[in-house]
Amino acid sequence: MHQAGEKQKFVEKPLVPMPQLDSYAGLTAQRIPDGWIAPDKEPENPNRATATAALAERTRVRSALEPLGMKKLWRFAKGLLTMLRRPTVLRDYPLHLQLESTDACNLNCTTCSRDILIDKASLLKTEFWHSIIDEMRPTNINVSGIGEPFLHPDIYEIIAYAKSRGAGVNCATNFTRIHDNHRKLVECGIDQLKVSIDATDPETYRLIRGEDSWQEIVDNIREVNRWKKKLGTSTPSVRFNFALQRFNYLQCVDLVELAKDLGVDGIYYQFLSYVDMEDRKAILTSDMSKDKLLKLIKESDRRAREYGIQTNLDMWHRDFELFWNRMLSLDEFKANRKNCYMPWISTWLGADGWVRPCPIMPWTRDEGRMGHIGEQTFAEIWNGDKYRELREALARGERPTRSCKTCYPQDLYNVISIKSKLLP
Repeated sequence: MHQAGEKQKFVEKPLVPMPQLDSYAGLTAQRIPDGWIAPDKEPENPNRATATAALAERTRVRSALEPLGMKKLWRFAKGLLTMLRRPTVLRDYPLHLQLESTDACNLNCTTCSRDILIDKASLLKTEFWHSIIDEMRPTNINVSGIGEPFLHPDIYEIIAYAKSRGAGVNCATNFTRIHDNHRKLVECGIDQLKVSIDATDPETYRLIRGEDSWQEIVDNIREVNRWKKKLGTSTPSVRFNFALQRFNYLQCVDLVELAKDLGVDGIYYQFLSYVDMEDRKAILTSDMSKDKLLKLIKESDRRAREYGIQTNLDMWHRDFELFWNRMLSLDEFKANRKNCYMPWISTWLGADGWVRPCPIMPWTRDEGRMGHIGEQTFAEIWNGDKYRELREALARGERPTRSCKTCYPQDLYNVISIKSKLLP
């Protein structure tokens, strides 16, 4: 299926667990580029968010409107205004919640640093997900994170409860632990499945994911679609997540054809994003051709439009240089000037109960803990010192953490584009 008769060369040797790499010496032991502050030398700010402390103390976060009908539209409108204003202290809850049901996973993928981030896997406690959903009443909930959500024994209950509270629900999944629950998956009410497939054939999938499960994923998608048709429902929609790297980028166009064949509604092409993991990223992005990738993206976009498959390739066209730059080494990285809106409209609740401001910071061990949901209400965390300090720094145009320094933030255009085309 490769274009122009090209055959991808597979190399087994680099696909070793990160701890076995000779140059690896710990999560924060990578060489720091000139001008960057090493993580163990970041100074404490004694005046953190003091200017807004009194305002935060006086401000009460308003009870969230139920995310239905006109009330939902009103919340979206207020969220858009908040993104434009970016105040330090907020009177409204975030629209979006990433609820990490578990950080356990059954795979050991080359693109994932979970193998050294997680010492002992956690399951999100019932009281934690109940309380934050009831308090926030988010319009959208993603019930996945670092782990595989369908390993959580109560995942269908979590989805059903989130739906009962009016939220649109989606999750990213490797789709290998559905077993015979295809009908249950359709009937639980989840709006979207984001299937991380990363390959268009079993051989490439095994190299990237370390398991011969490609055909199982394809069969699961077909079975879910069969039950959707039988039950007369259009949900859940199915979207491919495709993390581009040296072993699969020649399959960009093939992926569109696979999506067409399986009745997949959308494709999200991802760039590799590592924090403190430069050795592994170098292995997975070396030998990639910039010109070839751009050509493949253009053809993929053309075919997806022809077939009516939604993608994020408009973002790749617009910001290709930024995407490509993000996959380069830190020595070659050039910071972008995009604004970040995550601490104003979204939040992350980890399986361990820690609240973090975005889905990038959980990929470090020592950044972004805003507060623990077992010790504070979310409203207390939302306008607490750490959240306010982060908002102030971002509003000044700073990149205050290691995660922020190399991040490609979703700007206003991207947020609206992704929500309108690729999310429920």
